[in-house]
Amino acid sequence: MRCGTLIIICAAFVAAVAQAQGPVSMDVSARRVSMNEVFHISITANGSEISEPDMQDVIDAGIRLDTPSHRSSTSIQTIGGETAVTQSRTWRYPASISQEGMVTIPRISVTVDGQEYFTQPKEIEVTRTVDMGARPPDDTAELTIEDLAFIRAATDKRVVYNGEPLLLRLRLYVLDQFYVSLETPRRMPMPETHGFQTGQQWQESYSEMYAGRRYRVTELSQVLYPTTSGDLTVGAWEWQGGVRWFNSRRQPQTAARVFETNPVQITVLPLPTPRPSGFSGAVGRFDVDARLNAEHLTQGAPVRFNITISGEGNPNAISAPSLPEMPWAHFSDPEVETQQQQNSTEVQKHFSYLLTPLRAGLQEIPPVQFLYFSPESKEYVTAYGPAIPVEIQPASDSDTFVAIGGSAEEQRRRIEVYDDGLLPIITDPQVVFSVSTRPGRRLGFLTMFSPVVTLALLIATVFTLKHRRRLLRDTGYARRYYAKSTCIKRLDAATAAEDPTDSLYRALTGFIGDMLNINEAGLTSSEVEAVLSEAQVPEALRSVVVRSLKACERARYAGRGTSKEEATALCSAVRDAVEQLHELLREKQS
Repeated sequence: MRCGTLIIICAAFVAAVAQAQGPVSMDVSARRVSMNEVFHISITANGSEISEPDMQDVIDAGIRLDTPSHRSSTSIQTIGGETAVTQSRTWRYPASISQEGMVTIPRISVTVDGQEYFTQPKEIEVTRTVDMGARPPDDTAELTIEDLAFIRAATDKRVVYNGEPLLLRLRLYVLDQFYVSLETPRRMPMPETHGFQTGQQWQESYSEMYAGRRYRVTELSQVLYPTTSGDLTVGAWEWQGGVRWFNSRRQPQTAARVFETNPVQITVLPLPTPRPSGFSGAVGRFDVDARLNAEHLTQGAPVRFNITISGEGNPNAISAPSLPEMPWAHFSDPEVETQQQQNSTEVQKHFSYLLTPLRAGLQEIPPVQFLYFSPESKEYVTAYGPAIPVEIQPASDSDTFVAIGGSAEEQRRRIEVYDDGLLPIITDPQVVFSVSTRPGRRLGFLTMFSPVVTLALLIATVFTLKHRRRLLRDTGYARRYYAKSTCIKRLDAATAAEDPTDSLYRALTGFIGDMLNINEAGLTSSEVEAVLSEAQVPEALRSVVVRSLKACERARYAGRGTSKEEATALCSAVRDAVEQLHELLREKQS
């Protein structure tokens, strides 16, 4: 009798406890974790109608949560002719805690079948150090998540002149012990660099000792050129990754982390004024070298004349040097090639000319000059190439020789007549048209209003209305439709504008933005090259567009005016590029 009473009392107690806990429960994957180490909070609920857990109290407790995984199951039971549907739902939240000590996971609210239930709170011990498994006896140093992987950012200079290059180095350190690895974004983000023009970027890997431990280092290098004076900021390098290692039980552990560096402050000094004539905007340190690729020259035979400007500076600000007057020779336009030294601000820009001697005898190529601003001496400096004496042999037939690279106007004036039985070239277009004296027939009144004409007019009206409706509703289509006409109007007005290069730049970037339906505000030449490459624009056409934009950037950057002839030539090149881009992109998007 007493045994039966005891059993009834125990059953009642268990039922009361179950009723008090309700149909929800919470569990954690570990009761002792390291700072920023990822563990999991699992919440399970059973019932017919189940709401999402309310995790706000957990977040307010300083526990970081990521997107949960979800699992559910449904069971159907029929008892006494009544059907009951029961669900079981489980949420598994990745969580991490950045504070050391005992941390309480507060109770979590879940509504089941219209009634609110709470889980029981749980305590987690958070330690500063991490369990790294087996270690050498002499290795007693404690390791934190921050010791396993961290990042640093630095520049080689903090005070520069406007246009002077500086090198930004971003380093990622991963401990080269205990099988530590790091999960990083597929495309590593870069810091914000407002007020800077970005140059080349490189990546390299190496090993380095830091704080007595060996790390695997991945370094990203970015050349920056300030475009305005004042106090500028290279933004914080910030991104999210996951550190992985094995604990003493050889179990893989993961700690999600937000990696972040401090911003880097840069002071940019203005260039002294007035700027001398011929200054193209180059700031740094430069040398000039000039060479002929042949020792013996012959009248009328072209040779290569190479000029190399090397040093530290922005290659976009290095324009072709002005050649001295040499009436004894003709020079073609230069072929330009730029080389950037890896992980450095050192550059070389090569200008290759075809030099055609026009006179025989002893001549000299005077020293080539290049004007730049030197931050070291704080003044404008002219670099000189060497003078090159040359001896030109007369041509075998001095009466006739070819001068390479004559002007286009001279070529157009040159006419050669061949009368070896060939028919003359007809230049009057009216000759090729036969004139008929037979009076043309005019459409009658009934024909003009025939059903065919009426149907054609109706179809044309429908298509016109449909086209207008699409222009109103489809922004991308409307931008592409008006892109060319808008750009041509802006190009027509550019040559007469106060700043032609700025107007040309805005016209070309605006056209590309309209054709690709992107925001053209702030587009740089490098960004335009990237979007055109993504749009599969051929390299030759892409190169013309980018060179035109860089020419505009260089003129604006150098702070000098553009002559009317230069603006007209640049406008013509931009107009041709727009015509080709319009045909190509219209075909791709049709």
